[in-house]
Amino acid sequence: MTGKPQSDQDALNRLADALVEDLLETSDQDILAEVREDNDDPSAIAANMRAMFEKTVASAGKARLAAARSAIVQDRQRSAVVISLDPAEARRRLERIVANDPETARKLTLAARKGEGLSDSDVLSMLEDLEELGVQPPPDQTDDNA
Repeated sequence: MTGKPQSDQDALNRLADALVEDLLETSDQDILAEVREDNDDPSAIAANMRAMFEKTVASAGKARLAAARSAIVQDRQRSAVVISLDPAEARRRLERIVANDPETARKLTLAARKGEGLSDSDVLSMLEDLEELGVQPPPDQTDDNA
């Protein structure tokens, strides 16, 4: 019985493909003649279709705008989380990341790997960047007194 819904869907897909193929192969004159046989106005049908397309385009645009606004809100909320560590703890965290994640360590510069020559703000900035990239869990998840 698990195959039946898929075969029904396949049958519907084949039917839709056949209908589209038939429509594409039909000449414009034949379509206009068929519309007139049904006592419909081709201009009115065309206007209705244009309105439907415009409504769909506007709806899709609104959905994209809503998604973008949501992403901005999420980004602002994420950006509002500031790591407040003293410089020594920040350096320890960076050292733990480098020690526990060889792939990340390989991508960092030599100075960053050794923590030498980095200002306190550089270390904090790197931790924020790594957290944003998902390399490091948020501070409250890494404080395990290790």
